[in-house]
Amino acid sequence: EVCGGPGGSAGVDLEAMLKYHHHLGHVLYYPHNSRLASRVIIDVEWLLRIASLLFCPEPKGEQGKKLRKQFDLLTSKGILLESLAKHRWQQHSKQTAMYTKDQEQRDYLFELMEQSGLLYNTKSSMQIPDRQEQTRKFYVPALVSRMPAADDQLLFDASFPTIYITSGRRKLF
Repeated sequence: EVCGGPGGSAGVDLEAMLKYHHHLGHVLYYPHNSRLASRVIIDVEWLLRIASLLFCPEPKGEQGKKLRKQFDLLTSKGILLESLAKHRWQQHSKQTAMYTKDQEQRDYLFELMEQSGLLYNTKSSMQIPDRQEQTRKFYVPALVSRMPAADDQLLFDASFPTIYITSGRRKLF
């Protein structure tokens, strides 16, 4: 419709154009992923802004004390717990409200970050430190300093890159 509409060229294949611009890094488009195929992210840096809220700065205040062990797990072992992500996104609700208000939206963000190589879904859960509830567990490749212990049963695929994202001279995560 877009390509054949007013001012468009009916001969242009929209999917081919999106794949091309994804390959160049101008957009994020994952047609092979059924959960992501219906959306195109035209501001690639938006995903980095959303992801960076998870990793910096350190949590403060009374709630920060409760999350300290989860944050330490993230910074020392590269393990992100979904409960920490949910809290961090809620802290920055003005920037993330549309994308983190419900579980379906958070699942979309996790899937998008996984597909982009920012997270690796371990497809397992673990007990939240100091609580009696379970939460999903993700590895953050840029924060994993060594291979996980054998009991984690995690196998890294050779095609899964470790990504370091920087801004100027400051390391974001």
